[in-house]
Parts: sequence; C-alpha cells; structure tokens
Amino acid sequence: KPKPKPKPKPKPKPKPKPKPEKGKMAPLQIVLYGATGFTGSLAAKYIAETYGDSIRWGIAGRNQAKLEKLAASLKVAPAEILIADSGDDDALAVMCARTAAVATTAGPFARYGSKLVAACAASGTHYCDITGEVDWLREMVALHDDAARASGANIVSLCGHDSVPWDITTHMLAKKINGNGGEELVRVDMYDKMLSAPSGGTIETAWDIMFGGVRDFTASRALGFDPLLKQPSGEKGQMNTVNRNVKVMDFGSPSRAFFVMSGVNLSAVKRSNAINGYGRRVEYCEGVANKTILHSAAQVLGLAIFGLLVAFPPTRWIVKRFFLPKPGEGPSEEFMDRGFLEVVGKAVGSRGSKPNPDLTSRS
Repeated sequence: KPKPKPKPKPKPKPKPKPKPEKGKMAPLQIVLYGATGFTGSLAAKYIAETYGDSIRWGIAGRNQAKLEKLAASLKVAPAEILIADSGDDDALAVMCARTAAVATTAGPFARYGSKLVAACAASGTHYCDITGEVDWLREMVALHDDAARASGANIVSLCGHDSVPWDITTHMLAKKINGNGGEELVRVDMYDKMLSAPSGGTIETAWDIMFGGVRDFTASRALGFDPLLKQPSGEKGQMNTVNRNVKVMDFGSPSRAFFVMSGVNLSAVKRSNAINGYGRRVEYCEGVANKTILHSAAQVLGLAIFGLLVAFPPTRWIVKRFFLPKPGEGPSEEFMDRGFLEVVGKAVGSRGSKPNPDLTSRS
C-alpha cells in the first residue's frame, strides 16, 4: 500500500498585538508623547510639579537619550520612559497597551500623528492632542470615529491654546441658553485679548498647512459631508455652526481685528455643537478686541505685511531662517510669565435672551 502523505504542519499563529488594561488596571494613567519638544517639555514639567508621584505617568518619543535627559531634569521623574517612533505601528501599540490615556504634543500632526490616533482608537486608549490642523482632524474623524466608539476610546483634538478657552466658553454660554426652557443658542461672539508667541513647532505646522504638507485627505471627502458633523450613528448631524468670524476688522465697540486661529476655534465649536446640541444654526464670530479702530487697522496691516513676505519663496526663506523659532524652540520663560489670554463671550438665544453678565475666561 502507498504510504499516506504527511499532514502539512499548521502555520504558526501570529502573535496578537497587546491590548491595553483599562482604567486603574493600566500600568500607567497617562503617557506624554513627544515629551522632548518645546511644548512637550513644558507639559512634562507641569505634570511633575503639579502631580508628582500621585499619578502613574510616563514620557514617550523616539529618542531615548533625550527622554532620559528630560526625566533627570524633572522635579519628580516619570514612572516609565517608552520608546515609540510615530511611524512604528507595533511600538505605538505597545505604548498604548501600557496606559489608559495618551496626551501628545508631537506635531505637525498630519506628518507625525495619524498612526497614533489609529492605535488609540483601535485599542481603547484615550487620546488628546494640541493640533490646529483642521483638515487632518476631519480625516481622523472620518477614518477612526467608528473604531473609537467601538473600543471606548475618547479621541479629543484641538486641546491646546487653540481651542480649549473658546470651546469651553461657548459650552458654558450654551448651557445658560439651553437651560432657559429649551431655548437654542443662535449666536456667540468672542472678544480676544492676548499676549503670546508661537513655538517653532507651531510655525512648522503652519508652513505645512500653507505650503504643501500632507494633503491626501481622501476619507473625509468620501464621507460625503463635513466629518465634524458626524454622529454616533454615522449620519450627518443637524446641529450646524456657521462661520461669521471677523474677516478683516469690524467697527463695533470694542473694535475687533482678524485672529489667525479663529477658524480653528470655530471648528472646535462646530464639533462640540454637533455632539452636544447647542443649536441647529449657531453663528460663531471671533476677533481680537482692540481699544480703537486704529489699533485694529494697525494689527491688520502687520498681518498683511507678514502675509506678503511669506507669499514669495525668497522672502519666505529669509523670514523662516532668521526671524522665526525653529522646532524645539519657543518664547522665553520671562515672556511666557508675562503672557496672558482673556476671552469675553457674548451669546444670544433663539428667543432673544442674552446671558448677563458676559462670560469671561482668563489664563
């Protein structure tokens, strides 16, 4: 009789990717990713000085030597140092498995952030960032919102200077309006006063947005509507927010001038309105408040001159090379100590009610 053919050996099963242990069971409560950058190092210092060893936290990035140097400089060292390149899916999965939440300052986010969002959404690890890249945010919602809802991950962008103050101010104003017998919010006006300066990472992100960074945002286009309006059902929400931002300057009292980040703040409010339901058609208007029209005109003139300088490649190169901070750089501690932000929010309800007094946010 012919000998029976030997059975083929079964293929080895691929090793499963680690899954995070949630909540208090996770080894770490939060990991700060991109910790060695300018903003990341400020965040690490804040966590160390504010929370010390009362929380289990870690720092992460791609350069172990820089991370160890940062850890040694802190008042209280983080519990762990994790190495994860932004392009390494496996390393990001391992990092997510070690923590309940990730806070990331590693931008530009269209360049360095997409795989981390995907890893958090898939694993159920909460996530926040400081991006102001709205087109990238739309793409992340289109790609990962369903997965994040399925895993239980909260994915929250625009959590830096832009756009937390404006988003929370609108939320509090809407809460007052909506509590008035179900009245809807129909308009919110923001009057900004600030002393601030961008970091090198912010400049790098702005250059990417204006002059040809990542632009392949196909998922958001395929969705068929603005992803910022996306509901848990996957359908387009009915609560919309309309752009009424100051385009150049207005002649109210006080006068307001165009604020370069007002469109980003509008997007944060638009997403929050879509989820929380402030009103079916909320007009959002923001600008920098000035004492006089002449002050507003001077501010607009300065922005126009800067815009002309960066519009042409030779002068753009000179401005970036000699006058703007590089990635990893930023304003001095002395300047930051003098810095401030004041946002005054005014709201109108669908029945004409206006919260009194106006809501003021300061930082």
